[in-house]
Formats: sequence, C-alpha cells, structure tokens
Amino acid sequence: MSDSENANEVSLDSTDSMSRVLTRKAFKGAEIASWMVKAHPHPMRAIDLALGAMTSIPVGFFLAGLLFYEDEAEGNFIASQSAFPMLLLLFLWLVVARKKTIYSYILTEDGAHVEDWQDYASFTPYIFKGIAITFFVAVLTMIAMEPSFIWMLAGPGAMAFAASSKLMTVENPVRQRTKKWSRYDLVFIDRKRKMIVTSYQSNTMAGFEIHVEKRRIDEVVALLKTLMPNAEFREEEWKW
Repeated sequence: MSDSENANEVSLDSTDSMSRVLTRKAFKGAEIASWMVKAHPHPMRAIDLALGAMTSIPVGFFLAGLLFYEDEAEGNFIASQSAFPMLLLLFLWLVVARKKTIYSYILTEDGAHVEDWQDYASFTPYIFKGIAITFFVAVLTMIAMEPSFIWMLAGPGAMAFAASSKLMTVENPVRQRTKKWSRYDLVFIDRKRKMIVTSYQSNTMAGFEIHVEKRRIDEVVALLKTLMPNAEFREEEWKW
C-alpha cells in the first residue's frame, strides 16, 4: 500500500456550518473553495516497511505450522501459537497505523480554516465498549472463581483496568486550525502524497498541510498562486 492512495474525497454535509461561522469570524475575505478529504496524516512508507517486516515473522511461523511440519500435532501447535501475534500485528498495521484522518477545508481570500478528526466507522465505539465489557466480565469471573486473583488489580493489572475503563467513554475530538496566507512565502506541491504545503523559506520543516484529491491539485495550486503571488512554488516531496 503506497502513499499514492493517501487521499480520498468525501462529501460535505450540513455539519460544516459551524466551520463556516468560525471562518467568517477569522477572515474578512470571501469563501472561494471548500472540500472534505480522507488522508493519512503522516508518510506511510516507513510504517508499512516496519510493521510489514514484523508481521511477516508470525505469518511465516503460522504457514510453516500448517504446511511444512510432518508431525501434525507439532505443526498445529506452532500455528496456534503464532495465530494471535499474527492477528494482533495485522490489526495494529491495517486498522490502527493505517487509519486515516478526515480533513474539512474552507479556503478564503485571506486564509484557510481546517478541522480534522479520526476516520472511525460508526460502529467503532460499540466495539471499544464491547472489548471493555468483555475484559471487566473476564476479570470479575476470575476473581469469583479464585478470590486470590484480586491481586491482579495491582500494578499492571490496574493499568489494564484503567485503560479498559477509558474505552467505555472513547471520544473522537475535532481539532480546528486557522492560517493566513500572508504568513507563508513557500509552497510545496507533493503529488505523491496528494498534498500542498504552505511553508517558509527560512524553515521548510514547518508548514500548513492541505490534503486534496489528486484531480484537484492543479486547481488548488492555481488558486494559491493568485492568493500568494509572492510565494515560491516547488514540485517537491514533503518529508515531514
């Protein structure tokens, strides 16, 4: 999976009305463009390589246990022992690490307003609550069967219990940022990651990231050239 799949456009709906109110308060210029897009907030190549390499180890043991052991019992044991770490790493890689962020942009003549939040499925809170409830029930059942297990709630057990309790009230906060075009004098055009980044000649590591669908990159670049006539535009990968 490459960063060329980094951005997917989604539709605007009535929930963006508050964004427009905030934008009108922050800027005097008229609104000239708006869109929502799903994208990875960071470069994924290094993460994919690292987690892919880690995942290949239990996958190798799992396949070896199923296909290459003459002793069926030993092969099944190897496969069963490697199944959980394999599934856990696949979950962390494909669901957690590669989870996208939803960005909502409003561009005006003076600047830009962006809101972003995690791209959770609508049923995700129920999954988190189910995991937490299952953990609580398992702990209480073990304590009921063997009261001495109550000592599990000390140390690491207490931390696991606290983490599970937080899953019951998991939230998906919305971050809001407002930037003015006059702050920037450099623009990076990163077509591979489908990003346009307004930055500084004096500090190219800092900048305002604008995620956009591939087919609209040239349109947004042309727009920014009219809004930032004195800025330098570079066709270059944004590494930060």
